Amino acid sequence: MNREIPGFYYDPEKKKYFAIQANHKSAPGSQYSQDAVKRKRADQEKRQRKARLVQRYEKEKIKRAACLQHPLLQAQREVGEPAVSRLVDHEQRGLAYASQLRRKQLHQFEPWPDQYTIKHVVRNPRSGILIASGHRGGESSVSVCFPDCDQETWTYNRTMERLLFKEPYRLSSLSLSQTGYLLATMDSGPNGDSFLAPRMLPDPDEGGDYRWPPFFSHPIRIHTTSSLWCSAPSPTSDVPRFAVGTSDGLYTLEGLGSYWTLSKKPFPSDKASGNPKKRRTDSSHALITAVEWLSSDVIAAGLKDSTIFLHDVRSGGSAARLQHPHAVKKIRKLDPYRIVVAGINSLQMYDIRYPPNNLQRNPNPNKANHTSTRPYLTFSTNSSEIIPDFDISPELGLLASASPTDHDRTVQLYSLRTGDQIVSPLTRYRYRDAIRSVCFESGDQSTHGPQTPGLLVCSEATVDEWIW
Repeated sequence: MNREIPGFYYDPEKKKYFAIQANHKSAPGSQYSQDAVKRKRADQEKRQRKARLVQRYEKEKIKRAACLQHPLLQAQREVGEPAVSRLVDHEQRGLAYASQLRRKQLHQFEPWPDQYTIKHVVRNPRSGILIASGHRGGESSVSVCFPDCDQETWTYNRTMERLLFKEPYRLSSLSLSQTGYLLATMDSGPNGDSFLAPRMLPDPDEGGDYRWPPFFSHPIRIHTTSSLWCSAPSPTSDVPRFAVGTSDGLYTLEGLGSYWTLSKKPFPSDKASGNPKKRRTDSSHALITAVEWLSSDVIAAGLKDSTIFLHDVRSGGSAARLQHPHAVKKIRKLDPYRIVVAGINSLQMYDIRYPPNNLQRNPNPNKANHTSTRPYLTFSTNSSEIIPDFDISPELGLLASASPTDHDRTVQLYSLRTGDQIVSPLTRYRYRDAIRSVCFESGDQSTHGPQTPGLLVCSEATVDEWIW
């Protein structure tokens, strides 16, 4: 607001101060004579009073909710059905969707049978490229299959498969960024070495052909001294950025093309080096086995010693927040506050907005005195083994978990609101081979891709798509 200056009038339209002229000295019709300024200020005060009255009227007026005018809600009200909350309504839609899931075989990779075991399966939602990684003993490989863009929907065949790379290393993780970059982390090589391999995947041109960028004629390798265990892409970054969990802490990898930067992030106790009781950063107390981005600035990192800490890339600070009953194997984000954590015989949801409880300075899940944070929700898996793989769909309010035993060979669905199991054609289908990977897709991101949410299920060499 502009302050009043004696002898001057501020014109809000012209955004300038004008000297107030005496009535007997001003020209006829002058806009800034004493009388003219007096009239302007009176009109301005009148408009302000009217605006305040309208604002007060709108604030105190009771408006009819727009949702009450929906014909379906009116029908429910007429038949006497009670109103349901937003969470319950969301769950009901998810249950209705799950009841209509149908199986479609998407692709069967050629190199895998009797040789390799598939470990990861993801699909690029922009280009439709299907990516699969597998291992055989101490050797790992990554293959891609390009879709046929001439059809109305993406279709795959073995003639469009390409071997991306094959290495005598253990492939520990595979992450696909929304920018189109693929990151593979490899360790336990012939000489005990490790490396990260970021690579840009091509998008189709106007003719439907996929052409690799010329600067990727040679794969990029970023060598590290620590072992690599997991990785996750940033959800909304303009440039490719990944969180990487290693045997000596948390790192971020950021770059473009052939230029990448690997930066180490501090543990919650690193800044308190003067404290003799600081948290240990050796052995399992530094081995990060799971990472997940809660937002574009906050990373959740799970350790082998069961601790889950948060790191803010803006301030560079870290803080221990949760403690799982067992070593953390995988983390998935439901929203910026709720996460689902998997371990041995433990699949639980936590809310980081609750005060931390039952945290230990140097936890050890193998000891009897080990404590854990009270979960927000517990999923009953009835298993004493490590959860092989799981994924969540916030859009559907569902969690999909592969069967923890090889003889079961089914996919179980759970409600993210109650934790109860859900019956679906998917849960009743029994695969011939063990299930290795499950991955939800949101859909409606590409012209040729699925327009509704779906689930990719990989059993041995076959990738199935469960969709409405």
